[in-house]
Amino acid sequence: MNLKTPRDLRQRRGGFTMIELVICLGIIAFALVAIIGVLPVGINVQKDNREETIIVQDGLYWMEAIRSGATGLDNLTNHVDYIRIDETSNRAGYRWETEAPGAGDSHLFLAGGAEIVGLLSMPVQADLVGPLTVKNWPQVDTQSGEYNYIRAKVRAITGSAVDQAEFARDMAFSYRLTSEVRPVRTVEDWAGYDGTVVGNVNTFRKLNFFEVKLTLEWPVFEFAGKERVGPNKRVFRSMVSGRLVNRQVNRLVVDRHTGQFPEHPNSPFFFFEPLKFSTPKYATQ
Repeated sequence: MNLKTPRDLRQRRGGFTMIELVICLGIIAFALVAIIGVLPVGINVQKDNREETIIVQDGLYWMEAIRSGATGLDNLTNHVDYIRIDETSNRAGYRWETEAPGAGDSHLFLAGGAEIVGLLSMPVQADLVGPLTVKNWPQVDTQSGEYNYIRAKVRAITGSAVDQAEFARDMAFSYRLTSEVRPVRTVEDWAGYDGTVVGNVNTFRKLNFFEVKLTLEWPVFEFAGKERVGPNKRVFRSMVSGRLVNRQVNRLVVDRHTGQFPEHPNSPFFFFEPLKFSTPKYATQ
């Protein structure tokens, strides 16, 4: 009995040649290069979508906090690094931080959420003559030329829980929040260009209807020792009807009936009262 394998059968059972292996490896390498090239694009798209979602949620959160005149959001001190206000009258700048000032520090202290919301609700036309003093408010004439540039550096409120930890403070996703609050103006505010004189028929409207504009820019990072902001920007706008009252934020002096801080015409902390409408007697005509 012949048990030998025929020569042609042994040849048919042979393995791949070196040329065939090289061709296979080349095809696999080409596919891997294509996959690796697309992978960063997918990661960047995912990161951009995540940041956009955080910005939308945080923007709505800030808008509602300002519109309602919130005073109890003390957890905001965990997310706001600082608030800086630059005003045009004497080109002075005031910086507020959530860290208590030490020896040699010039910034002021943000003790809680009321101070944060109060500063972000300051009208751009308010005449800020010092870090703690506002004069000539409320203003009926909003063409005084005064302008307050109010901006804050914020760590994401609705982001990942890991970013909320203290050890991740420097690496967490941050954005710049710019707040602009203006009384609503109509065509009557520009009347008088033809020589006629218009009375204060719109006093009530000017003191009870406001526009709130919040601009969020991201990401915020440091480069060459300077803070810089990325190219991304989203704007939120809303109309608010009701009084805008400045109050003295002092936790030792609170009205026990209303739970509100006392009103003070020279305080830099402003709060909306959406359910109240009035024309204050001390309004600047």
